[in-house]
Amino acid sequence: MDSTDARAPHTPVPPPSPPRVHRRRNPPGATATRALGRWRPTPFFVFGGLFWIGVSLLALSVQACCDLGQHAAVVERLRASLLHPRHPAADLPGAGSPYYSPYALAEGVLARLFGLSGWETVRLAAPVNLLVVLLGLNAFVKRFTASRWASTVALALMVTLWGTEPLVWSGFAGLVSLPVVAGYPSTFALGLALLTWAYAAQLTDPERADPPSRWARGGLGALCGVLLLVHPVSGVAGVLGTAVLVLARVRGESGTPVPEASPEPARGVAEEPVRTGAGGPARHTPSTRSGAPARLRAPARLRARTTLRAWAAWWPVPLGAVLAALAWLPWFDVLALGAGSGVLDPPHAALYTGLLGHFWLLGLVALPAFALRLRRDPRDALAWMCAACVAVAGYAWASGHFTYGRVLGLAVLPAQVAVAVEVTRAGRGRALKGLAVVAAAGTGFAFAQSGAVLPEKWTPPQTRRLPEWASYAWAASSVRPGEPVLTDQREGVRSLPGFGIDTVAPVWPDPALPEKERRARWRATHRYLSGRAGAAERAEIARRYDIRWLLLSRWQRVPKEAKVLDFSRETGEVLARLPDRKGGAR
Repeated sequence: MDSTDARAPHTPVPPPSPPRVHRRRNPPGATATRALGRWRPTPFFVFGGLFWIGVSLLALSVQACCDLGQHAAVVERLRASLLHPRHPAADLPGAGSPYYSPYALAEGVLARLFGLSGWETVRLAAPVNLLVVLLGLNAFVKRFTASRWASTVALALMVTLWGTEPLVWSGFAGLVSLPVVAGYPSTFALGLALLTWAYAAQLTDPERADPPSRWARGGLGALCGVLLLVHPVSGVAGVLGTAVLVLARVRGESGTPVPEASPEPARGVAEEPVRTGAGGPARHTPSTRSGAPARLRAPARLRARTTLRAWAAWWPVPLGAVLAALAWLPWFDVLALGAGSGVLDPPHAALYTGLLGHFWLLGLVALPAFALRLRRDPRDALAWMCAACVAVAGYAWASGHFTYGRVLGLAVLPAQVAVAVEVTRAGRGRALKGLAVVAAAGTGFAFAQSGAVLPEKWTPPQTRRLPEWASYAWAASSVRPGEPVLTDQREGVRSLPGFGIDTVAPVWPDPALPEKERRARWRATHRYLSGRAGAAERAEIARRYDIRWLLLSRWQRVPKEAKVLDFSRETGEVLARLPDRKGGAR
């Protein structure tokens, strides 16, 4: 007998103890290493990062030109007084000027904190604005496609697919224009509009499980209000695009099948079981004698009513926008821009000169892309966003409010995104579509945009290059900030305000200065410098506008009462000083 048989039969056998579980603890940094190994940079992260570095360096290297002095002047005025800044370019109060936006106020605060000048602040804002544009573009494109390359293609098209004549203007993101205007508020507004559109597309996503809350919709409205404050013209296009997104993608409950027939089957109509899914219960639907099920669709009146009810549920959006706009009334009235610019706006009329040359390549490929999208969905948001912005630009041209022609800078973005989405879309004809888009974008780059990055010998003769303006630091070293200077020099009148110097006649319309008064100032300036005005008339003009300095070209005659103090060896311009009204030197 074994030893086990000698054991008493009544002795209980203890149950086996469960195996001891050894929990393995990861060493410090192991999970981070494993996560880093799984992460792979997307194409947009690589190419967008290279684009950000390259264009930021270009923007920092571009000489002070165009409207850079105007925006630097805004920062200089805010450095002097945050609550009551003067007019950006004239010796006048600045109340009501749209230049004093939340964006400009943030720049003024940073300039005061770090001791930066207006020029330095605007230049350093360029990389920040470009980053906002890239983030907004990537977020917006992702709401319409799952392709990993769509955002990169959209970025390439944004800077190349325009036309064969470049348009260097604030709010237009061509490769020649973007390094020049990267530090402007319009570039920040461009990125903010893309972020707003991406957020609106997320809230109105048809595959969204639950409807967005009122706070989320109110936040969308607040974004629209901030966009209007940062740059009113771009804000018009941004708010309009947001409204189109909501109207196009919010359909209410009209898609829910509702039988048009009564619940009781009519004579000659039988009920046929229809499976709702695999293994699911069967439900009965009315059927005709032929066996075909009756169409389940809500009546047109019910569909319209439910759609209107769904649109009305977005009332927090306009409420949030209005509250954000009203919060900024101490600085300017956002609705005063169109009235302040007057019926005739000659500076912005140049936007409508050569429209075909500016946009024909984009139209050549965008119209077929829109046709494909509208064929699949007649309520395609990208197509109607572009159409709405173009309609605003057409109204601006017909009414003479040419300022709002700048909405074209945002109108092209839905078109470029639509082309990028269609090119990266899987299906038949993908190679042919890609070839057509590459040909159009390559033509636009070669003839219009290559001057920004390629040497002159490698570009066609008519290609426009980055502007190169002379510096006016030599004049600013003699003129004190706040002293008025009379000049009609195109570059001087736009650069001197950046040093805190006032001009007699500002270049751009501004609600803070009535348009009638601005034109009267320009007539007085031309009269003073024409050489036909007598000494008494010149003295009257100098007294009226408290003129202390003259900036003259090399061909303009220096008046007898003025004394030449300095001149530019680069441009030949002359800086002369006027005596005070008592005859002594100031």
